Amino acid sequence: MTHEASPTLLPGRVIAVLAFVLLLPVALAAIAFPTAMYDTRELIAWGRHFPLVTPDHPPMMAWIGGAIDLLFGHSAVAVVLANQILMAIGLAYFHAVLRLVGPRSSAWLFTLLYGTTFYLAFAPLSFALNADILQLTSWPAIVYYCLRAARTNRWRDWLGFGAWSAAALLTKYNAAILLAGLGVAMVVEPSFRIMWRRPGLYAAIALGLVLVAPHVAAVLVHGQAVSYGLAHFTPAGGAWKRLVDIGQLLLGHAVFLLPGAIIALIGLKQGNLALRTDHDAQAERRVILAMNIAMQAALLVLVLIAGLDYIFRFSAPYAMMIALGLAPLLRPIGDWRPWAERRLIAVLGGLYLAIGVIVATVYTVFASHSAMQEPIEAGAHAILEDWNKQFPCGPAYFIGGRQKVYGVGIEAGPQVTALFYRDIAGAAWFDRDKLNAGGAVVMDGSAEYQSHLQNYLFGLPPTPERSVTLPLRRTLKPKTFTYVYHFIPPADCSRADLRHPAAAKGH
Repeated sequence: MTHEASPTLLPGRVIAVLAFVLLLPVALAAIAFPTAMYDTRELIAWGRHFPLVTPDHPPMMAWIGGAIDLLFGHSAVAVVLANQILMAIGLAYFHAVLRLVGPRSSAWLFTLLYGTTFYLAFAPLSFALNADILQLTSWPAIVYYCLRAARTNRWRDWLGFGAWSAAALLTKYNAAILLAGLGVAMVVEPSFRIMWRRPGLYAAIALGLVLVAPHVAAVLVHGQAVSYGLAHFTPAGGAWKRLVDIGQLLLGHAVFLLPGAIIALIGLKQGNLALRTDHDAQAERRVILAMNIAMQAALLVLVLIAGLDYIFRFSAPYAMMIALGLAPLLRPIGDWRPWAERRLIAVLGGLYLAIGVIVATVYTVFASHSAMQEPIEAGAHAILEDWNKQFPCGPAYFIGGRQKVYGVGIEAGPQVTALFYRDIAGAAWFDRDKLNAGGAVVMDGSAEYQSHLQNYLFGLPPTPERSVTLPLRRTLKPKTFTYVYHFIPPADCSRADLRHPAAAKGH
C-alpha cells in the first residue's frame, strides 16, 4: 500500500491530548463525584457473584465490574479509571484499523478527532463499565482482526477475531448486528469473498461458540436476560413511537461524534481536509462502508418494523463504526499540520480543561448530584450499626429500590448480597434459605415496592420503618440524602457466612 507524501502529526502530542481527555472523568470522580452511578453499582453487585447470566444482560460487564471491585474497590475513581483503560485499548484498535486503510497522517488525525468526542470524556461518569461503553473496546478490535485476517490469513488474526467477537456478544447481544454487517460486507466485496473458503473463519466461529457456550447454557436455565432484551420491542407501537425512536437513533449518532464531526467539517471548508480520490486500499474501505450500511439498515428494520425501543445511548458503538467508515474518505491536504498541531490540539485541550474546571467548581461549590455524591459509605455504616445493635449476625441481603440498595448494599461488604427487588426472580445467585437465615435490610418506601413486599420477601415480617439522613459528599451545597429502611430479622445465626460484614467493624 502506497502512502501519501504528507506530513504526519507528532504522535506524542496526539497521545498527550487523548490521555488528558481520557483521564478527565477520572479527575472529576476524584474531585467532585466519588460515588459510582446506578448502572455501575448494579453491575458491581452482580459481579461479586461472577454469574454466567444476569437478570438483564450478558455477564461480561458484571465480570469486569466484579474483578475491579475485588482488586481495587468500587469507588468511582477505580471503576472510571478501569473504564478509561479499556477505552484506550479500543482507541488503539481504532487507530490500527485506520492504519490499515490509509496513511499515518490520517490515522493520527482522525484518532484525535474521535478520541476527543464528548462521549469518551463525560459518559464514563454516568456509564462506567456499562455494556454500551464496553463495546467501544471490542467492536474496533473485531473489525481490526477481520481486516487483518483477510490480508494475512494468519491463525492469530483469525483467533483474535473469534475471541473478540465472543467478548462482544458476552457484553451485549447487539454485537450480532456488527457481525452480521461484516458478514454482508464479506459477501458484497468481491476480494473478501475468499474469506468464506478459508478454514480460519470457521475456526474463529468455533472459538467464539465455545467461549459463548457456558452463557448460552445458563440462559437456557435462567432466561431473564433474553426476556429483558425482548421487552425492549413493542411491534404494536404507532407511528409517533417510531418517529421518536428514529429521532433517538439520529440524536445518538450525532451527539456521540461531537465535536470531532464539526471540526472535520470546518477542516473541509477551510481547505485543511479533502475527500480522498485515490484508489489505494479501496476494498477495505468498501468493506467498512458496506458493514456500516448493513448495520444501519438492520437498526432501521429493528426500529421501524420490530418496534425496538431505542435510547440514544445505544448509539455509542454504532457511532464509532460510522467514524471508522467516514474517516478513510477524508485526507489532510496542503499546509494542514500547523492547523492541527497549533490550533486543533490547543483548542481541544483548552476546551476540555475549561469544561473540567467549570464542572468541578459548580458541583463542589454551587450545586450537587444526588447520585454521584450520594453518601453510600456513611449510609451503610449507619444502617449496619443499627442492625448490629439488634441482631448477632447478618444481614445476608440488602433488598429494595435500585438506586439505594445498589449503593449502600455494595458498601456494606462482600458478605452481603444487594438486589433490586425486581431482579430477584432473574438472579441465579439468590438464595432464599440464606435470606431467611441471615435476614435482610429492606430499603424502599415507594407504592410499587410496598405492593411487591410480600411477593419478594415471602411473607417474612419486617420491623417498623426507620430512616437516616446524611449530607451529600464533596459539595458545599447543604443538601441531604435520606435512607428509609426496615429489617427482616435473622432466623438462624449458626452459619459462618452470616458473620457481621467487615464494613461495620472498626468505625
